[in-house]
Amino acid sequence: MEGSRPEIWPGSQPWSDSWGSFGTLPDAEGLGSSVMRTRVPPDQLPRWWQQLLARYPAWPRFSVGPHDTPGLRDFLAQHQYRLEERERVLVLRRGAWPALSAASGARAVATLDELAQVLALDHAVFGDPLPTPARLAAEWDRLTPARQLFFVPGPDGSAIAAGGFTDFGRWALLWGGETAPAHRGRGLYQAVVRCRLRALQTHPAVSFVAVHAREGTSAPILARRGFRDIGSLEVWAPPQAPQG
Repeated sequence: MEGSRPEIWPGSQPWSDSWGSFGTLPDAEGLGSSVMRTRVPPDQLPRWWQQLLARYPAWPRFSVGPHDTPGLRDFLAQHQYRLEERERVLVLRRGAWPALSAASGARAVATLDELAQVLALDHAVFGDPLPTPARLAAEWDRLTPARQLFFVPGPDGSAIAAGGFTDFGRWALLWGGETAPAHRGRGLYQAVVRCRLRALQTHPAVSFVAVHAREGTSAPILARRGFRDIGSLEVWAPPQAPQG
């Protein structure tokens, strides 16, 4: 898992360094500004920080996990970063996958219109911007057998739940799990999880799945379904106006 390239915002520009750090420079709208792995030796962190800021038009968000630079949380707090969200890193090995019924109500995104419906749900749930035609086309191009997206259609055809996976070879990441607020409490999140696991049954090399689950919402649901908690991931947001 540690060596895999994370999921990134479409249009953002990835970068990495010789220590194994990884991040993305923002797209033309300023979205996708993030440092996802920080592997810098602690004594190099202040110098690396100055070099990092020279590359970004505004201070990026940071994801901080158990293998990141020791002292990174304190360093970010000293620069007025704030802890915005905690996630649990959960895994489920293939042998522990539940019995998967085909009648879940979820299905793979198969058309541009269905993709647009899912991105509209992203806007409603996560606050992502509504897609431009160019972004819609870019997202469509990213869908491959190794990176798939699924949704539950509502009565009017709009997406009311969704989620995707990326197959990294030996393992797969489940991402983007969401349910429209008006339709929560009906098991739709679990239906999308089952649909993704069912699709991954045709990927024989995948021995386990992982998911970054929000502590207060999806993590308890997945834990009740047999996912094992292996650690935490924190999202740190920059101050409104960078200092110094």
